Amino acid sequence: MHRRLFLKGLGLIGVASSMALPKIAMAGGLLDPMNSKLAGSLFYTMEMPGRWTGKEAGHVPMIERSGNMIEVTTGHEMDGYTHYIVKHILLDENLDFVAETIFDPDVDAPISTYDVTGMRSALYAVSLCNKHDAWLNRLAL
Repeated sequence: MHRRLFLKGLGLIGVASSMALPKIAMAGGLLDPMNSKLAGSLFYTMEMPGRWTGKEAGHVPMIERSGNMIEVTTGHEMDGYTHYIVKHILLDENLDFVAETIFDPDVDAPISTYDVTGMRSALYAVSLCNKHDAWLNRLAL
């Protein structure tokens, strides 16, 4: 299935938040998606921008922690509904859905905050651009 249609369909039916990244089982746990074969093809990272090389700075979600709070920021201009960050998705170390923030490109900047109390090992932030797909970053806790 064409990846763009697949991701668009997920967003439309609200499943993207719970299936933003496929779980890859291995003996002893999950494979880190940042180092999987899917990085650079199904989703993109700073190190694996795939066909979107050169777009990293405006699309990779940056994660800053202060105590039990994190702020996710995507350095992307919000050009109305022409080109914008649709949402941020927060996933735990098992790639399970934690939270999401959906943006109105006419009003919002792509910045979201989350309470990570109780999260212990890692979290992943996904930034979804309407033109340049899903971008992933990881924060070790």
